[in-house]
Amino acid sequence: MSEDFIGWLEKLKGQKAWTRARAVLRRSLAFDPGTYPPAMPFVEPWVREEGWPREAHYLVAALYALLDGAHVEGRTLARALREAREGRGSESLERRFLALLDADRDQLPHRLRQAAGLLEGGVDFAQLLRDLRSWFHPDRWVQARWAREFCGA
Repeated sequence: MSEDFIGWLEKLKGQKAWTRARAVLRRSLAFDPGTYPPAMPFVEPWVREEGWPREAHYLVAALYALLDGAHVEGRTLARALREAREGRGSESLERRFLALLDADRDQLPHRLRQAAGLLEGGVDFAQLLRDLRSWFHPDRWVQARWAREFCGA
C-alpha cells in the first residue's frame, strides 16, 4: 500500500497539477497532520485507517512535496541524515536526530519537517511511510533501526 501511494504521488509530480498539489501539501505542514482541508483530496483516497496511520500519510505527502518529490529508493531518512552529518561535520545535526528519535506524537511532525529541511537529495518515501506507521510500536524497533543506520552500523 505504501508503494501505491508513493507511486501515485510520483505520477502526480509529472502532471501539470503538481505545482498546486505541491503548494497545498507543503502548506499542510503548518497544521496538524490531516487537518488542512485543501490537502485532503490528495491524501484521503489512500487512507484506509483512522488515527496515526492516517496522520502518517499526510506527513509523508507533505514531506514528499517539501523535497519536491525526490524519491530515492533504498535511502532511508536516517541514512540521508547520516550523509548530511558527514558532509557538514555537524554535531547539532546529531542532536536533532536524537530529538527526532525521542519525539512523541505532537513533536514528530515538527521534528520531521526540520530533519527534511537539512537534507540534500531525496529519501525512500515508501519506507518512510512504513516506518512512521510503526513509529509508536512499544518495542521502538523503528527508532532502533534508524539509530543503527544513522550511526553507520
